[in-house]
Amino acid sequence: MNELSLKEQDDWTNSWWYRPWIRFVFGSITLVSVIFYLAIESGIEAFFFIVLSVLIIVPLEKVIPRHNMKFFRPHLLTDFFHHYVSGFIGFIPLILIVPTIENYQSQTLASLIQSQPMWIQILEALFLGEFLVYWGHRLSHQIPFLWRFHSVHHSVVHLDWLAGERRHPLDQFYMSLFIGVPMILSGFSLVDLLVIGVIQNLWDMTIHANLGWRLKSLDGIWVTSEFHHWHHSVNKEARDKNYSGALPLFDRMFGTFYLPDNKNPGPYGIDTHMPDTYFGHMIQPFLPVKPDSSGLTKS
Repeated sequence: MNELSLKEQDDWTNSWWYRPWIRFVFGSITLVSVIFYLAIESGIEAFFFIVLSVLIIVPLEKVIPRHNMKFFRPHLLTDFFHHYVSGFIGFIPLILIVPTIENYQSQTLASLIQSQPMWIQILEALFLGEFLVYWGHRLSHQIPFLWRFHSVHHSVVHLDWLAGERRHPLDQFYMSLFIGVPMILSGFSLVDLLVIGVIQNLWDMTIHANLGWRLKSLDGIWVTSEFHHWHHSVNKEARDKNYSGALPLFDRMFGTFYLPDNKNPGPYGIDTHMPDTYFGHMIQPFLPVKPDSSGLTKS
């Protein structure tokens, strides 16, 4: 494919999006994904998602914001689509693929782990899961092919409670496999994975939130919103830093920890072009990479 200008890329995206059959197929997939995801997510995660977002995080963003930002910020609806559609696709490995891996699971390890109290299993699963999150995330930045899909997540320039949901489905699929398969082979159960997944997904909402607090007592123990906001910053000194999702221990171990005093993270975004629409996010990784004229993606 010949290289396209930014305008040609957007025109090409829009020309496809406005074809009736494309919109019908895409709309059908979206509807089915939302229905299935709501069915899967119904229960504890859906409950805590609503409680955390509506009753806790959104009000806190108004009380102690990091940046002045309206609730109905640009492309909020787009990120809702990401939450349900990409979130459902990310569940596919857990539903269909990971359970089949249990046939190859070490029974010795499985018996050892599952003979322990549940709270110990969860702590062990959290530690191994975070190690896998760190390396899966780091590889998605360092391998150009993976970055094409992960860059959709980093294209957001307004970090808030919903910003973390902007992910390409194939990026979500990759991370689910990268984390899920080794954990199952190591002896953990699907229940362990689901519990860790709920914890990580809910905390993911918090670390992307527009919260202006600095919890210094947690800096070396638990990932905070300021820690992760630096990961999204376009500042050169923060590039390729802070890959951990919950435990900054691994960033300290592997030399990627970055949390300066008396500095505020931001602005956010990427230095290549990214369309504004959900459909554009889906196809952009398959198009030639072009730098954005502003230096940051428009979002």
